[in-house]
Amino acid sequence: MKGLSLDHRLLENFSWPLLFSMLILCLCGLVNLYSVSLSYQFSDWSWFFRQSAFFGVALVGMLVIILIDYQYLKRLIWPIYLIGIISLVAVLTMGTHINGATRWLDLGFMRFQPSESVKVIVVVALAAWFAKRDLSQGLGFKELVVPLIIIAIPLGLIHKQPDLGTTLHILATCFPMFLIFRFRPHLIVSVLMIGLLTIGLAASIFASGSWQILLDKGIIKPYQVERIETMFDPEKDPSRNGWQTLQSRNAVGGGQLFGRGFMQGPQHLNGFLPEAETDFAFAALAEEWGFVGSLVVLAMFLCLMTSGLLVARRSKDRFGSMIVLGLTSLLFWQVVINIGMVIGLLPVVGIPLPFISYGGTSLVVTIAAVGLMLNVGMRRYMFQDEAVRENPNVWRQEPEEEHQGLPTAPVRRLSEDTPFNPELHPRHRLPHVRPWAKYLHRSRIRHLD
Repeated sequence: MKGLSLDHRLLENFSWPLLFSMLILCLCGLVNLYSVSLSYQFSDWSWFFRQSAFFGVALVGMLVIILIDYQYLKRLIWPIYLIGIISLVAVLTMGTHINGATRWLDLGFMRFQPSESVKVIVVVALAAWFAKRDLSQGLGFKELVVPLIIIAIPLGLIHKQPDLGTTLHILATCFPMFLIFRFRPHLIVSVLMIGLLTIGLAASIFASGSWQILLDKGIIKPYQVERIETMFDPEKDPSRNGWQTLQSRNAVGGGQLFGRGFMQGPQHLNGFLPEAETDFAFAALAEEWGFVGSLVVLAMFLCLMTSGLLVARRSKDRFGSMIVLGLTSLLFWQVVINIGMVIGLLPVVGIPLPFISYGGTSLVVTIAAVGLMLNVGMRRYMFQDEAVRENPNVWRQEPEEEHQGLPTAPVRRLSEDTPFNPELHPRHRLPHVRPWAKYLHRSRIRHLD
């Protein structure tokens, strides 16, 4: 199959910083899980070994995603979207109930959380819809109907689990994908009015502490109200609702500058830090490696996000650019929500830290998301299989270089009568025989302005 191939020319645009930052974060997560596993009975199926197995599976999956041209997703995403919705419905009817929520499907050999994969599916579905529409006049109410339906269906099913954290995470993820378009004036006015009303309602609820209206409508659950109140005053109930937040703060603060050392964190080793392998994995990491170690992890996340935005900026088609923008937003908000929760700035929600927290579904999905970002970056140009035959003047040297007999690499040019198309005919390209040639002969190559 032609789509399942890796053309050597694609390596020219491979985002190595994106890949290496992801691998370093995965390594940090495995090292952290190895230490946390010592708090419990260490066996062949400890969190560390299981996460290592998921990591190997995820790398294989990422390689497959890289090999397949992402343009095929324009047609495949709608059947995949339907499968995602069916899996969310299956969770509500036959899912596994854990800690007061029903979010997992028991497959026998593992538990699968469909809401994690639906995050990526919604991003790709929105990108596919926007890619086929002429939005030169901007976004209006008519253009927002289908995208809002695409988002609303999975959000409603996820909220029923209940999982308010993932619901808000998907909303925050999709928001930047709308901001790249121009809004029509009537839509801007409507959005501002709705935003002001929402902020006013939220402010009045927080000021009065009256949550009864939202509780009566079923919008939020009693335990969610407790988590929000605990965020503002964790010492109000330190032995129950505020326990996680207080112990997490103690772990992060106890790490100080350089940390307590590998496998020396007393908070999680003695069982004081709850969920040290999942939601509060960053607290365990900060306790052992301190401010410096935490800063290194945050720097890797910054490198990953910056590389993702660079791939989105360089993409030559709207579909690829929106996919990468949405996936970068997904990872960004996941990091912000989890770390904000760990240090007590946000309420406790079930959002894991990408690549660091334990969770097979989360790890596989996030690595697959990075693989899709790499896929888009590699295919920023569409190559001609018979470029020289279709355009005889596609390769030629500068006249002065040819006259002097310099062994320079020829520059890909267009003949004067060939219309320029940036997706099919880049203004200048190196011969796609040795992708690394641009680094070896950079000084001898002249590009067109």
